[in-house]
Amino acid sequence: MRATRGTAKALLTIGGSLALLIGTATGGESLDASSAVVTITSVSGYGGHAFVYAQVRDSSAVYPAPTGGGHQSPVVAEWVPQPIASASCPWVWAVYVFDRVTMAQLNAPPPNAPAPNFGTTTVVCAGPSSTPVDQPPVADAAARLDLDLQVSVVPAVPVAGLPSTVSALLNSALTQDLNLYLSMAIEDWQVMGWTLDFGDGQVATRNGSIGTAISLPHTYVSAGRYDARATAQISGHAQAAVYDRYGTVHLVQRSFSVAVGNHVSTSVRARPTRSYSPPQATVGVIPSIGSAGRGSSGAGFRQIDALRGALTRLDVRLLIVREGLMRIDGVPRGSGQSRLTGWRLDGAGSDAPAGSGTVPGAIQAPAEPMYLQWNAPDRIVGASTQEYVVPVTLYVDTHFPDGHVGSYAIRSSFSVSVNFAAQSG
Repeated sequence: MRATRGTAKALLTIGGSLALLIGTATGGESLDASSAVVTITSVSGYGGHAFVYAQVRDSSAVYPAPTGGGHQSPVVAEWVPQPIASASCPWVWAVYVFDRVTMAQLNAPPPNAPAPNFGTTTVVCAGPSSTPVDQPPVADAAARLDLDLQVSVVPAVPVAGLPSTVSALLNSALTQDLNLYLSMAIEDWQVMGWTLDFGDGQVATRNGSIGTAISLPHTYVSAGRYDARATAQISGHAQAAVYDRYGTVHLVQRSFSVAVGNHVSTSVRARPTRSYSPPQATVGVIPSIGSAGRGSSGAGFRQIDALRGALTRLDVRLLIVREGLMRIDGVPRGSGQSRLTGWRLDGAGSDAPAGSGTVPGAIQAPAEPMYLQWNAPDRIVGASTQEYVVPVTLYVDTHFPDGHVGSYAIRSSFSVSVNFAAQSG
């Protein structure tokens, strides 16, 4: 995730103008510039946070070197952030100290100073636990704040019209980064509100102390690329350091509020079109004489022989010719699994005695046997026998790989050849 450095932030700035005062002091002590030595010292604050500042020692005294105007110390300093692209120290403060009366720089480097040469011998590595006194927040630190807030969308590639989840998690290491960002020692802080901008024109706001994480469901209506942004509103109390009129450093307590934001880009794909073709199936039967049956099993037959005048039990089977097919965007993506859920005898009734044969038109359970009887042999038509045709409707459920279940009524039939009598003699 990449941070956005251009995000506007609500910042608390402690201190006065950054402009370097150029002029003559109205009071204070004189400075022996010939023996002046510039050093960096610090005042320890809350949680061991160091507020650093420059001071000058000459042959007679030590003077603080405050920044800005309105101070009566005989020396004045300017702190300038400089990037150095080092893993251990990404940027430094270059500190320039001047005699307030002559504006002569007291810590200029020699002409042959090695690189990097920032035009001063006083350089301080910037860090979250050591910040200059009375300096405004460093703009580049916004990137670090952004990275502490992680934003995610699940699934990573949402589907238009289907629910997704946008989440944000504020890392607890934010305390250290706030020190760097606000030039303060953070005493306490909490999230007072969240704003989730889903990037499609929809925005959700949650107020109150609800913790350092938030997760909200969201459905993107249309396919496209969206920028989901989360912003946490943070408030708390902090300790800072300021210069007094002479330039001496004092610790003060302040309340602060800051907005921390980050974002993630997500590509929403169009919801795929799904189609389901029914299975191609036919009926099969397994015959037996009488009502007891034989516990028949197997695939069943499309054509059977039956005894004339005998009540025949027929166990109904589903014979799959080709399973149902699932297509996604027109491309086959898997076959279904079909099972028989019921059947119905169509056409006219058989020659079975009243109350013993299967009545046409009623839907039967899949394991219910069919009982039929034929009292006449096959007819002879044009010197050829003509078998009996029994029409049946099969009720089938097909379970597809994505969980879809299709229910189908499939018309089919089987044929029966009646050539023999049930009794002889």
